[in-house]
Amino acid sequence: MQEEIIENKIEKNNNKELKLLLKYLILFIIVLIILVSTLFQIPRIDMFTKVFGSFSIVFETIGLILFIISLTLVFTYHGAVLIYILICHIKEKEWYEIINKIDKKIDLINFTFKSLAILLFLIIFIMTPCTIVGDSMNPTFESGQNICCVNYMFGSPSKNDIIVFDARNENHKVDDVFYIKRVVAVENSLIYFDESTRDLYVDNEKIETLDSMSQFITMNRSIGLDDNSNSYKVPKNKLLVFGDNRNNSYDSRKFGYIDKKQVFGRVFMRIFPFNKISFY
Repeated sequence: MQEEIIENKIEKNNNKELKLLLKYLILFIIVLIILVSTLFQIPRIDMFTKVFGSFSIVFETIGLILFIISLTLVFTYHGAVLIYILICHIKEKEWYEIINKIDKKIDLINFTFKSLAILLFLIIFIMTPCTIVGDSMNPTFESGQNICCVNYMFGSPSKNDIIVFDARNENHKVDDVFYIKRVVAVENSLIYFDESTRDLYVDNEKIETLDSMSQFITMNRSIGLDDNSNSYKVPKNKLLVFGDNRNNSYDSRKFGYIDKKQVFGRVFMRIFPFNKISFY
């Protein structure tokens, strides 16, 4: 009987150790994934500070600092604990009681920094709130409305996606401006321009009647084509984007194609005003 009690106690202790070890291991892996994703997407941080129009630069800066501090502290702490457990295991020393006490004492602090790191990662790299400025996407979106923009982390823009992109490029020299437009053509789409009617076709579907031949020439020049080319396929990594309000939109008709690397993300939903919440 005494032996059974001892065996049950050992088994319980082993289960507790395993649960605590798994807890730290899983959290460390999650934080490691966030850290690696952050390092691979550093250019997005600069884009985030320009596109996050709902708050001032002060809040953006505070958010970034908190994210870096939280991520560093959580990664360092969980890594140190795992290393300590490994050393104790090699030396056959007891570790559970010490780590369990520390875990309980700093539970609230640990939870706060973990939550901040994950929340800010989601806002900066996965799903960013933005504010519409201007009327180029009327009637789909109106100026002052708030949208949520998701990162193309595992994909690329498709035709009819509404995207937010960095408008600063060699063809369109503006400072700190992000545009919201609809993708009307992606790479390998067939473009045809009827010079007699000024109609523009994408994959044999008419999408717009251009105001002048010069608009089509601008598009051609932005991808290095001859001015007289009126039929071709969209080059790799290029996108043709128009505003829904065609009569009042500064878009690819004026500055040509954009590059995929300029894209900040796809509009996922409208989050304000509340009576117009919708998904896209």
